[in-house]
Amino acid sequence: MEFLNMKEVDRLTILTKVKDNLLTQVKAGELLGVSDRQIRNMLSKLRQFGSRGLISKQRGRVSNRKSDPKLKSLVLRLVNENYKDFGPTLALEKLKECHNINISRETLRKWMMEIHLWIPKVKKRKRHLLRKRREYFGEMIQGDASHHDWFESGYPCALLIFIDDATSTITAARFEETESLYGYFEVLKQHLLNYGRPNCLYTDHFSVFESTLKKENLTQFQRALKALGINWIGANSPQAKGRVERCNRTLQDRLVKEMRIRGIKSIEEGNAFLEEYIAKFNNKFSKEPMRVIDLHRPLEQGIDLSRTLSKYEERTLTKDLIFQFHNIHYKISEPLKGFCLGKKIEIRTDGRGTLRVFMGNRELNVSRLDEIYEDTLKIVNEDWLTRLNEPPRKGHPWKNFSHLTWLREKEKVVKLYNKA
Repeated sequence: MEFLNMKEVDRLTILTKVKDNLLTQVKAGELLGVSDRQIRNMLSKLRQFGSRGLISKQRGRVSNRKSDPKLKSLVLRLVNENYKDFGPTLALEKLKECHNINISRETLRKWMMEIHLWIPKVKKRKRHLLRKRREYFGEMIQGDASHHDWFESGYPCALLIFIDDATSTITAARFEETESLYGYFEVLKQHLLNYGRPNCLYTDHFSVFESTLKKENLTQFQRALKALGINWIGANSPQAKGRVERCNRTLQDRLVKEMRIRGIKSIEEGNAFLEEYIAKFNNKFSKEPMRVIDLHRPLEQGIDLSRTLSKYEERTLTKDLIFQFHNIHYKISEPLKGFCLGKKIEIRTDGRGTLRVFMGNRELNVSRLDEIYEDTLKIVNEDWLTRLNEPPRKGHPWKNFSHLTWLREKEKVVKLYNKA
């Protein structure tokens, strides 16, 4: 029996609202990234086959439009050897003329971009008008951090905050010493437990959200958002996410004074007070959405949030089920089936230093190798001391008559040798 994946669950959620006349077909197509005609086709399959009708028939099959890997390897080798400084259009003409290879220009351009043989020119940015609010609650969440002396102690800290674009409602907030990955994980977890999964998250290009080294690499936060089915949008200027910036400015005025009145002087006390203050703030400053529909999607049943919202790393096992992590050797303390040399394991760590190890969906028990050696050495030493204090057992050479005779003869020989 096939189960719906996260994309198909999202489609089912939107299509159910269309059936209940809560969403139009055009808006549903916009949210799912398809046309309204496809929405009608999916509704027809949903009525005819139920939720199973939304499962893609291409699942598990290779696409008919996929290019031959051997052809791709040949083309890139020819371009790299002969047309390295050519543009995609000219390189394609030469491939057709000299090598009788016929592919599309867009395909060649993407292949050349993958190995950095072609870098597209940066286009001039156009000026845009003021962006309107989104129509639905949960359609877009803006996130930011505000560095400020929140407790008036002379030491600034960061307030991490999420607000809804349609209503200006603060959905999650948390004080942290610095703007960090684990802090954003805690704020996202707070939002998910209270409201569910939003459609997209709109933030700046801070290193937590976007890699500064390679654009194609996913950051730890982007990996978590992808697993949850949440889109990420990066703002190119502070003005683009002005809603959350103005909210920060308001909080720097009002929240500081509220905490001063209550005598709150630490991050722990501030986080405990935030839940009460957010409800008061939202009651005063939040707005009604244009459309009274919540686009938050429910969390997948049985999802392990502590695993999803944690730092992800991979390691390779040795034949003895040992791996190294942060200069410490660990050993899998349970039997694994099959040959394990070279197998990849998934390591998850959170802000509290908790280490969890997975192979696929199975969580493994691990132990530090130095602790195993210490325990083994302790057992050996205790056993040796116990035997040392015990009297010789029956049949021991020390109790053997021949051994005692040999000792007496040895003493005589030694005495004679000393006299001589």
